[in-house]
Amino acid sequence: MSDHDDQSRKAERDLKRVNEEGGLVNTPRLKGKSKSVKGHFMADDVDPSDRIEVWGSRIGRILSLIAVGLLIIWLVDFLKTN
Repeated sequence: MSDHDDQSRKAERDLKRVNEEGGLVNTPRLKGKSKSVKGHFMADDVDPSDRIEVWGSRIGRILSLIAVGLLIIWLVDFLKTN
């Protein structure tokens, strides 16, 4: 029973430490990737002075994301029926 209590306390300490440090979400590589993906869908890579190009890029990229989601749903449904 003592070993179990020691393991529980150690696990709780480790979880608190990971939570305080930010866990996996705050690693620099993941932060960079999340900013990159957000920047892509917010059309940060196009000319900001051309509002039509910015909004056209945003709409197109969001529609493509929706299309990929629908294709994945269709594929899963297709594979379940066969």
